[in-house]
Amino acid sequence: MKKYFPIIITAVLLGIFLPLFEFYLIQNTAADVTISEQSKERNIKHLLDLAEQAYYDGNFESAENYYREVLEYDPFNLESRRNLAVIYNELDKLEKENEILLKTAILSGKTDDLLELAQSFYKINNGHAALYLLENKIEAEELKSDEELFRKYYYSVKSSLVINDFDKADKILEKMLNLEINRAQIFLLQAEVSEMKGNYMAEYDYLNKSYQADKSQTFLFKEMAEALEKADKEIEAYNYWQRSLSYGLFENTAYKSINFLQDKYPSLRPDEEEEEEVEEINPFNLTANWKDISKLSEKGSSKFLRIGLQDNNRHLLFQYSNPFSVVYDGKIIFKGQAKRNYLLEIIEDDLYIRDLDKRTKIGSLSGEYEIYSSIDNSSFYVYNIGYGEGYFWQNRGNRQYRGNMIILAEENSFSLINRVELTAYLISVVPSEIYSSWPEESLKAQAVAARSYTLSNLGRHSSQGYDLCSTVHCAAYNGIQNENHRTTEAVLATYREAAFYNDNVIEAVFSSNSGGQTERSDQIWSADLPYLRGSNQMKNDNYQFPLNPVELKEWIRTSPASFSKDFGSSNYRWHIKIPAEVIESKSGIDKLKNIEILDRADGGTVTSLRIRGENQEKNYGSSGIRRLLGGIRSSRIYIETFRDENSDIKEVYIYGAGWGHNLGLDQSAAAGMAESGWDYQQIIMHFYPGVEIKKYD
Repeated sequence: MKKYFPIIITAVLLGIFLPLFEFYLIQNTAADVTISEQSKERNIKHLLDLAEQAYYDGNFESAENYYREVLEYDPFNLESRRNLAVIYNELDKLEKENEILLKTAILSGKTDDLLELAQSFYKINNGHAALYLLENKIEAEELKSDEELFRKYYYSVKSSLVINDFDKADKILEKMLNLEINRAQIFLLQAEVSEMKGNYMAEYDYLNKSYQADKSQTFLFKEMAEALEKADKEIEAYNYWQRSLSYGLFENTAYKSINFLQDKYPSLRPDEEEEEEVEEINPFNLTANWKDISKLSEKGSSKFLRIGLQDNNRHLLFQYSNPFSVVYDGKIIFKGQAKRNYLLEIIEDDLYIRDLDKRTKIGSLSGEYEIYSSIDNSSFYVYNIGYGEGYFWQNRGNRQYRGNMIILAEENSFSLINRVELTAYLISVVPSEIYSSWPEESLKAQAVAARSYTLSNLGRHSSQGYDLCSTVHCAAYNGIQNENHRTTEAVLATYREAAFYNDNVIEAVFSSNSGGQTERSDQIWSADLPYLRGSNQMKNDNYQFPLNPVELKEWIRTSPASFSKDFGSSNYRWHIKIPAEVIESKSGIDKLKNIEILDRADGGTVTSLRIRGENQEKNYGSSGIRRLLGGIRSSRIYIETFRDENSDIKEVYIYGAGWGHNLGLDQSAAAGMAESGWDYQQIIMHFYPGVEIKKYD
């Protein structure tokens, strides 16, 4: 009988609370009749404006008080009640959120309010009440969108697992599979059901499917390793512990498990002979996969850049397409042959170059060595170069680059720098940043933005001896392998064109997808740039930013029509579940107690966040929030937390919009605009208002 108490209590509340609540409202309404309607409306509007501003500033207690005042004027103001529920969620006052949602659902009788209430019951660990509402009060056909239907099914499964009703969970999961959204989270639910059933290989399979559906979830390597261990597949688990370690996740746990498995299975531990055998592999037998490159048409004087490809090298294996020379201090000190492997290596305090036949000392570990070919249209090929470090796509591979190599030698290592002409650089960057299959005018807009950004950021890494790096910190530069004839044509069609503001080239930042609204620069960074004031990509004029709290919540959780959606639906809206241990691992904080949003930009991007543990707390700015939360796509998010019986956060569910920092050109929206007939100049003017497109000197 005890387990039915929550359901009975909920039913009683739903049955008898309404008349009592209505009586209370009538009494308050009668007391307020003396207030003139006009004055009341002015006061309410003023309070709503204050509440909205307080919300974006992270002053949630003030926002709560303002919404409470509105309800004193107008107890039937459902929008304020819904906004108040959002405030309580941000404050992590889940019982109060549940209370206000209960009153709202009773007053409105709307299905979407009942869905919010059911979700709230689950969040306060009342799975029985949640399941009762989801099964008896919320009809699937009454829900307005697939996103709402997903939430009904999701929390029905989660609530079914609370009462160990696996058959019910399986039946609901069958319905979920008919939805075309968020497959990664559906697979995670199936993994959770499999784990509770004790079917650990099935758990591993679903975890792997979830990772394949969303490869930003690198934290799943740990869960896959644990599932394989429980299935007595320890050697297979070892590989996933290694992968987890390579991403810097759960390092202590990963090292402990790796050492345990190496002790248990000595074959997993490489011995000295095996390590020597690896070093004995002959690098001069490796074959380069050369790509033919087109000669770029001559259009006048060229501007050369220095692009940092890789720092902290101790050795480097490369080829040149044509005969080359190594120059130091204006003198040729070595000549090499075309398409032959050469190894640069440090021995003691000197730099050597080695081929199949001999090793030659070329100098000390100081100064700069240029490796170049005098033959026109030459390129070089580098083996095993790292890319994407710190991101879920990090890896190593072979790359071919136009231009020349520069070796900047220091005390114990050297940096590899590519000296390359600006146009040659851009024809690699543009297709690295935008899909070459997208509409032509969007490719031209990206070319102008990338050229402007490059020119305005020259010398960004001057302390390291080069202008720009090759990662997304500056712009993704992957060499010849990314070149495409469509993007090359866009770069050449806009040759020397850049965006200027007051005769200065602008810092034309760009990102993959803004989610429908870009931000003001001073709300994301410290710089207040007049051409980065935020732009609206929504197709519905109803979205005027900043939105009030509940509007923002629904905008992030749903997928309304937008230019940003047309060519980037997978990144336009997304959901992800983050185990609390991921945040604890990233932050070094034990027993996560609270996540507080301290500040938002006008478009909803979280710019400041605080996490609290049992004994400490830490604050994170806009640059650190995404890494803290496991490498999420964007920090424009709405967060919901779920707790265990000790009130510790056990998992965080995040609804997100867009991919990137939400500043400047939205690449997905640019494609949508081009598809709708905008030209590249109109696109540039939209994202950088007030600029002029002209040729740089």
